[in-house]
Amino acid sequence: MKKILIIGGTRFVGRNLIETLLLEKKYDITLFNRGITNPHLFPNIKKIKGDRKVKKDIQQITSKNWDYIIDISGYWPNALEQQLSLQQGNVGKYIYISTSSHYQFDIENPHLIQENEAIIPCTEEQKNSEEKKYYNQHKAECERILQAQKDLNYIILRPGLIIGKYDHTDRLYYWFHKMKSQEKILVPDSYFCKIPYTNINDLSQAIIQSLEIKNNFKIYNVSSFNCSIKDWIFAIKKLWNNSSEFIEATTNFLKENDVQQWSSLPLWLDGHFFVTDNSRIIKDYNFIFTSFEKTIEQLIRYYSEIKKWETPNTIPASLSFEKEKELIFKLRNNEF
Repeated sequence: MKKILIIGGTRFVGRNLIETLLLEKKYDITLFNRGITNPHLFPNIKKIKGDRKVKKDIQQITSKNWDYIIDISGYWPNALEQQLSLQQGNVGKYIYISTSSHYQFDIENPHLIQENEAIIPCTEEQKNSEEKKYYNQHKAECERILQAQKDLNYIILRPGLIIGKYDHTDRLYYWFHKMKSQEKILVPDSYFCKIPYTNINDLSQAIIQSLEIKNNFKIYNVSSFNCSIKDWIFAIKKLWNNSSEFIEATTNFLKENDVQQWSSLPLWLDGHFFVTDNSRIIKDYNFIFTSFEKTIEQLIRYYSEIKKWETPNTIPASLSFEKEKELIFKLRNNEF
């Protein structure tokens, strides 16, 4: 059996991936992580405990030979650089899970972003920082480090916002829960702006196909579809015959009331600048993405059967219900 090392693997992406890989019954899987998140999962899979930023820990994996490494938790450029320098010749293929949020967005000229377009730079100061606000810079720099390896066979996958079973961020769930529980919902008037979403099942399948496929390119956008908050809530409204009322607020009103894009109102971006083109992987992999409608069915099943419609705990924290009521009152009474 071919040997796979998964770096990370017990929270969201890795958990779904491993469940799918286990159905294949053709790979010898080992996990490398700190053993902090859900350490009880997958008791029959080999595990190596360690921190990828600590040299003596990473040497536990670089001293071994792997047919494939799937890197789900590659956030730290210096750690990746050190790992690859120690691992030369010991890995057949490296699959790196990146992001599509690190592109240099053309806000004035929105278009479907392709893989050959520029990603953001990363300064030396940002590279050496462990602050999470540099997530996109770090992911971009990790890609550049991989591409600089002369003899490494690698594939970089760039998903959009990943959604599905075990998603701990609750960012999309926030809107489903509001449709389920509220009569009046505050929405930005630019809630029709689209972003890319990646169904977790699609990402898992893309990773598995990447292991042995003879591909033409090294980098792939893996977005299942581009859609907006409006697309989600109107689809739910129709499906549930829901009577919720949407109270629209302008961007200026929201800014004046300290409502932040992406966080206070999850998944809201004021503009169409973040949409990606998935045609390359469709062609190279003969890939079939899950439809928007099928994704909604899967999400509702997960929210109902596993989350049981518990109150969202969004990461980062979203607008409180009390603050939302206050803003709706202001809008209704023209107090702005």
